[in-house]
Amino acid sequence: MTRVKDGMADNENQPLPAAVLQAFAPLHKSAMGVACGVVLGGIVFLMTAVLLLKGGEVVGPNLALLGQFFLDYSVTWPGAFIGLLWGFVAGFILGWGFALLRNLSIWIWLTVVRTRAEMKQYGDSSCWEWCSVSCWGWDYF
Repeated sequence: MTRVKDGMADNENQPLPAAVLQAFAPLHKSAMGVACGVVLGGIVFLMTAVLLLKGGEVVGPNLALLGQFFLDYSVTWPGAFIGLLWGFVAGFILGWGFALLRNLSIWIWLTVVRTRAEMKQYGDSSCWEWCSVSCWGWDYF
């Protein structure tokens, strides 16, 4: 139950629902990187293995183009393992970067929401009505 004291609501002692806490929880960058790395490395390995098992005179000319990005990669069994390694590295970098950007954007958004709520609570919300940037001290980019 919310208590009202001096015209202000006292919500600070109420715990947030678990769903809200999980939605705004930061992603672990290394865990996200490893997960994406395993998936991308596994996909490159499996695509190469499927083409090799399928066989044929010309094996995977389109997939061989990955050799332009992944050093020493080719559509061969040793190349499948090299692709696994490079896929892991690329996936780790992409996953780590995604987690970093997601955590940063959530932090910025929550900071803006909290600042607006505090300004509204203390009667200083008029600043947001004419220019939300000037309250941060960044006068007109």
